[in-house]
Amino acid sequence: MLSIIIPTLNEAKYLKKTLRALQKNATHECVKEIIVVDGGSSDKTGIIAMEGGARIIYETAAPKGRAFLLNRGAEFASGTAILFLDADSIVPKGYDEDILHCLASDGNVGGAFEFTLVGKQFGLRVVEAVNRLRYRLFPWYYGDQGLFVIKEVFDQAGGFPQVKIMESSDLSRRLWKYGRLCLIKKPMLTSARRFLKYGIYRVLGQDFELWLLNILGRDVEQYADEYWRFNKNKKR
Repeated sequence: MLSIIIPTLNEAKYLKKTLRALQKNATHECVKEIIVVDGGSSDKTGIIAMEGGARIIYETAAPKGRAFLLNRGAEFASGTAILFLDADSIVPKGYDEDILHCLASDGNVGGAFEFTLVGKQFGLRVVEAVNRLRYRLFPWYYGDQGLFVIKEVFDQAGGFPQVKIMESSDLSRRLWKYGRLCLIKKPMLTSARRFLKYGIYRVLGQDFELWLLNILGRDVEQYADEYWRFNKNKKR
């Protein structure tokens, strides 16, 4: 059975569509629960979560970053596997069956989907291509790819590290110690709002710098506050 955890902060504009897709695109009756962990929204995120059939957990004093919210949601998860999903990401058709199939393979402990941005701009295709090359060379997946993992392995790995940034990439590294991560070659559609608001190539350049530092094992936590100031209208 699958638990789905969604961290939120003022995501009313996107959350309803995300929740609908989770129900519409499921092909097996294996989604046990949807847990929305809210970090102090001032909009209707909580109401939308409840109307969409999700369990809502409020954490108004949550620190910056998503790690705390993700780990908090995992504490309440009762499924044998967890899908960590961004509030502005749309799962592909049959996502639940794909996850179960992946985790049923001997040696697989988790995985993610293909990074895909919503929008027709050519620059967004460049961003997708760069990302897809990155995680094929270094298979450490990010939150906007829909990272999933066996719950028992997640607990053994200690959950997401308590950092302000790159928490999914760091968790991926930990998970490789327990088994393989598989890539489901279906698009996880995610809003391109960050790229369109601040400039596609400008944001890509900033992201690329952080990826490189992270790959080289450098401490990227020192850049977290600057990152969230730059992306203050994205999410925690």
